[in-house]
Formats: sequence, structure tokens, C-alpha cells
Amino acid sequence: MNTKGVASAAVTGARHLRVPRNGQDAAATWLGEDCGAIVVCDGCSAGPYSEVGARLASQLVIARLAQRLPAERPVEAMWTQLRAEVAAELGRIIEVMPGDRVGALHDHFLFTIVAAAWRRDDVCVWALGDGAYAFGDRVRTLGPFDDNMPPYLAYDLLGTPQPAHFVMADASCGSVLVATDGIADIGFEDFLDFDRYLANPDALRRQLAVRARGHERVDWAERRINRTPAGLQDDGAIALMRWA
Repeated sequence: MNTKGVASAAVTGARHLRVPRNGQDAAATWLGEDCGAIVVCDGCSAGPYSEVGARLASQLVIARLAQRLPAERPVEAMWTQLRAEVAAELGRIIEVMPGDRVGALHDHFLFTIVAAAWRRDDVCVWALGDGAYAFGDRVRTLGPFDDNMPPYLAYDLLGTPQPAHFVMADASCGSVLVATDGIADIGFEDFLDFDRYLANPDALRRQLAVRARGHERVDWAERRINRTPAGLQDDGAIALMRWA
């Protein structure tokens, strides 16, 4: 049994598979000696290329956590600085993109973030937008928000930053999980078997892929096809980390 490790997966949900359209969720992980981090990002379906921002942001967040955590406690002030750094990096990218700045934000950079960091005796979750997380087996869902409009990091670049969610816990819980709202919709029962997913990280992706597919069964006696819709209709991303 692996007592320490990380795993993550992101898949396209059934609605986007039917269109077809790219999945707009992303996940990233990092594990150090006595610290680690996981993050998921959910691109807004209203943006035609939201997966660009979601994937880029997941990498920017995890890279900065990997730089900070070996020497810094993951207190709220650290996340405030990290938020400003990632927003500034996205702002520099947008400035060199052609066309209207607001249009570029809408088309590429509307995404939520749910991230977790562990360092020695501390573990915390920081989130901007909807999704879910779990310390051990204690699950918390974020959202939904009014008019299905969660806060996005892009609003920082428009001068209207929204409040983030932050909570710190004792690391004696032993593990943490973060997920986008698509995973929250179907529940966490199939994703709390950390032994399985740490032993074979691709099992996590396969589990999500199965949930994103519908099933057909031929009823020969009735001469009809019985169709069961996919459980995972929305795109989904999940990341987990265990240290004890």
C-alpha cells in the first residue's frame, strides 16, 4: 500500500462528447518531501476556449505552490500573494493576444480554481468558484452560485475581484481531495479508495471515463434497446493527495 502519493484525472463529460467539444476541466499535482499540492480548474462553458485558461492556470498554480511550500506555511496570506502572481501572469499573456482584452478574457480565461496544499502539520483548501473538497472523508461542496455565475480569477483583471474560500485543517486527517462541480454532482463514493488510485493512477481517469459514457442493452424479448444515460454529464476533474 502506498501511504503517500498524489493522483489526478480530467475527462470530457457526456454533454461535450455529444457535440463534440473539448473538455474544459484540468487538474495538476505536485509532491515534495514533507509537503504537496493538488489543484483542479473548471473552464466556463460559455467561453469557447475556456479549457485554455483552465489548463494554463492549473499549471501556474501548482508551479508556484511547488516553489513556496518547501519553505512556507500555506496560510491565507500566501494564497493571496499566489493569486496576485497568477493573475498578473495571465494579464501579461492577454496583453500580447490580438483583439479585444475583455473578449480574450471571456473566450479563454473564465475558470474556477479549487486547490489544496499540505505541509507537515497543516493542510488547507483555497478556492475561487464552485467545486468540492474533502479532508479525509469530510466532504464540503462549494456553490452553486446565483445565476450560475461563480467568481473567476479573470475578474481580478477587470478590477472586480471576488472573495475566495479558504479553510485550514489539522493534517491528522491524512488526505485531501479536490474536484470540480461535475464530480460533485455524481458524488464521491467511487473516489475515496485512495489505495486503488495511488497504486494505479490511471485507474482514476478510467473511472471518470466510465461515468461519462452511457450504456445500451438490447432487450430481445421486448425488441427494444434500453439506454442508460451517462452519470457524468459535465466535464470532470479530480485530484487527491495522501500523506499518512
